[in-house]
Amino acid sequence: MTATLTFAMWLVKATALLMLAMGVTIGLRRAPAGARYVVWLATLVALLLVPAISSWSPMPLPILPSVSPAIARFIPLDRRASLAPTPGLPDPARLSGLDKTTSSRSTGTLTTVREQSSEVSASTIAFLIWAGIGVLLLSWLLLGALAVRRIIRGGRVLADPSWLSPMYDVADRLDLEHAPRLVMSSAIEMPFACGILRPTIVLPATAGQWSDERRRCVLFHELAHVRRRDLLGHTVGRIVCAFYWFHPLVWSAAKRLRAESERACDDLVLACGGARASDYANHLLEIVTAVRLQGAPATALPMADKREFEGRMLAILDPAIKRATPSRSQTLLLTLGVGALSLTIAAAAPSRRATPPAPEQAPQLIASPAQPDRTAAADTSLSQPPTAVVTRQRTSTTKSTATAVRIDSALTKLVQERIGSGWVGKDSQDPQQRQSVDTALIGKILRSDKDARVRRSAAWVLQGHRDGIPLLVDRLRSDDSDEVREMSAWALAGMGSTDGAAALAQALKSDKSEEVRATAAWGLGQMHSRADVATLEAALSDPSPEVRQRALWAIGQQQLSEAPAKVIARLSDEHDDVRLMAAWVLGQILDRSTIPAIREAFLKERNSETLQAEFRALLFMGDRSQAVIDRAMAHEDPELRARGVRMIAGQGPGVWPWPWPWPDPRPEP
Repeated sequence: MTATLTFAMWLVKATALLMLAMGVTIGLRRAPAGARYVVWLATLVALLLVPAISSWSPMPLPILPSVSPAIARFIPLDRRASLAPTPGLPDPARLSGLDKTTSSRSTGTLTTVREQSSEVSASTIAFLIWAGIGVLLLSWLLLGALAVRRIIRGGRVLADPSWLSPMYDVADRLDLEHAPRLVMSSAIEMPFACGILRPTIVLPATAGQWSDERRRCVLFHELAHVRRRDLLGHTVGRIVCAFYWFHPLVWSAAKRLRAESERACDDLVLACGGARASDYANHLLEIVTAVRLQGAPATALPMADKREFEGRMLAILDPAIKRATPSRSQTLLLTLGVGALSLTIAAAAPSRRATPPAPEQAPQLIASPAQPDRTAAADTSLSQPPTAVVTRQRTSTTKSTATAVRIDSALTKLVQERIGSGWVGKDSQDPQQRQSVDTALIGKILRSDKDARVRRSAAWVLQGHRDGIPLLVDRLRSDDSDEVREMSAWALAGMGSTDGAAALAQALKSDKSEEVRATAAWGLGQMHSRADVATLEAALSDPSPEVRQRALWAIGQQQLSEAPAKVIARLSDEHDDVRLMAAWVLGQILDRSTIPAIREAFLKERNSETLQAEFRALLFMGDRSQAVIDRAMAHEDPELRARGVRMIAGQGPGVWPWPWPWPDPRPEP
């Protein structure tokens, strides 16, 4: 295969991968941005592997027609006998044409050598141009890294508690093991995150005038980049662009990768309660409009880009968009799906065209009089006109190409179905959005298998499949394994069934297992209006603090206008976590008649986190009593004192996203 054809094949495969990724992301347009980010990242990585896979693992596919070796079919029937050589004598035509044949071969060989020499020269020039521009782009990336290093060295490391306290708080909530450095520099106007091995957040000098709310929003967004390791994906995109600098779809893919990473970080901030969507959008808008010189070093991730800001703003303010972050299993499934398709495309290669016999071998294909049977066979083949042969070859090519297209379409559909179903809402009833499950078979396993671990896995599989609700209800009520009953409760929580809500309420009342009762309480909280509030209130007297805490959280999901008396009574619970959750629930209900009870608990509370939750509830309900202010300002927690200052100044409570949404207790079987 010549260098030109090899390059053309790589280009075709790269284009096919990019078009496939575009189709998959269109199929995932209703999924969270993090899912589309994984698709684009996996595609860009696959583009780097296309040349190696194409060279090492060719997979021949018959997409080019083979040429029939029957040269004799073009010889008229009435001339075969005259052209056939006489037995025992040399062929005079062959002898007379020997010199001409030799001369023709020499001329053809010289022409071939000249063409190959010209092709090699053109290929070398094209390679040098490609390599030169690629090196320039990689040098630009290296200069960007040096520019970032210079900005960090010239900046001031922030050690102020007003910055570090919210950063450590957000880092802890995002489950980061190590918080990045904070640097303030006058050389930039837009905050950005940088550093793959040693993450750093660089803030402009104007950040010193930001409000606490804006500081927290900016830190939340940049720490989300660090947690998601977007800096590594951003660098991979830049490298792929340097390798495929001539391909416009690659630049578009890298652009979509950056856009989806920004939207995924926005989704993470909003899903975790980092700010209200309107407030968050307002902060981003003010930061973007204050920037005069747009841009950041090539290896940095600026917080916003004016060219892509409109679509991002609409996504932030759209309440219908899903903000969930893909789980590890969903991310792995996406990566494997895209990887399998990429490997199939990269390893495919056209089959070689069959080489026709040399002209001097043509007389051997014409049967001699001593071979009548072979002559008859040849006549049957030779009687077909050349046009019929060409037509048959074209038909074969069309069928092979159509088969390849059907294979690609089927694989694409399979990936979209299997990776798309993972982000379908739990209450979805569209059968086309869920993987098909043999409910009868799973139900038989769930009812009769002797191993509790197998039954537990069967209950997990039925989550999201509404025809499995009766099976889960039955197992929740009668299975002798605590783990199976707990998993059944978890699976019922996501399907919004009235029968499921009744079964969960019964389990919360009477199940002997503390874990099952706690999961049942959590499940009722997920069902919102279908939950029986009276059952949840009764669970506040449960001997298990875990059950009481989950029941309180579930009550907080019901959007009540009046606070139940049993919730107020939990402000004096003996366990800190229960008191903390009770204060949060009252802050959700905002019943002003509960202010005296919360104030009394606040003045007596000793646990720091519970104290913050009670203070939060009082601020949200507009309490401005002097005793509350004095208690807050005398506390050692700087966050509490800072909120007290806002209270003194007559400002609102600001963004106080606590506590975070309760996680699924059993996300895996």
